[in-house]
Amino acid sequence: MQSEPLHRILERFGGIATRGQLVGSGAPPDHLAAAVREGSILRVRRAHYAAVNADPRAVSAVRIGGRLTASSAARSYGLWGGLAPQLHVRVPSNGSRIRPPITSDPVRLHWVDGTLSPYCWRDTLEDCLVASVHWETDETAVAVLDTALGGGHLTKPRLSLLLASEGARARRLARSAQPGSESGVESLARQRFAATGRFVEQQVQVPGIGRVDMRIDGKLLVEFDGYASHGSKDAFERDRVRDSRARLRGTPVVRFTARQVLEQWPVVVETIDALLEREAA
Repeated sequence: MQSEPLHRILERFGGIATRGQLVGSGAPPDHLAAAVREGSILRVRRAHYAAVNADPRAVSAVRIGGRLTASSAARSYGLWGGLAPQLHVRVPSNGSRIRPPITSDPVRLHWVDGTLSPYCWRDTLEDCLVASVHWETDETAVAVLDTALGGGHLTKPRLSLLLASEGARARRLARSAQPGSESGVESLARQRFAATGRFVEQQVQVPGIGRVDMRIDGKLLVEFDGYASHGSKDAFERDRVRDSRARLRGTPVVRFTARQVLEQWPVVVETIDALLEREAA
């Protein structure tokens, strides 16, 4: 019986796998060396192989001798990955033969053992979340947690239980996390508005208008553009229909791009303040 192509097996493991995983999945051992010679797969380090199109950051982590963790692993799960280019790599506490990375991004090594992961190149989701609250800023860590909750990866009670024994800061960040953010940008905006004393509601169902990303102080509707959930033509048209309905009802609505939230935050705050002041007049 013909064995499954190596690239298919690698796909099941996220693009990178150990020799044991490949052989255990039916790959003949002698096919590995032949595939490397042919250039159809890459040998990253001893007993670790990657597809030619594998994530370069994951390949770099494995080559170093570890796996992606914290925000670097979060990005691979579709969560907020932060703004810094830093590569977070977990290496065994007794790790040896640490190799230099194959990336120009700064690398931070964390010599902390993690739980066994089915993927050799990244933390489990649980380890990723715990690492994020320990090794990221408050804002980035909460955005990672928010997007995990918003993406349905776990519930708020499960998150609280996961971080219960991780210290006072971790428990505080778990309490701060909310399930309404569909992107890291929304989470950052939520956190920053709340920090100024604004009352923030997310994913609000407004009668006659539909669901909106955010409502501030119970008056101003806020939508965020510039990421996947608003990127299609249908989504664009849906958003404009909602805007028109809001205006017809006399409900103020404002839109911000991801770039404005990330790079022009003072302008966002000034706009929100001005619109709310006008509503109060």
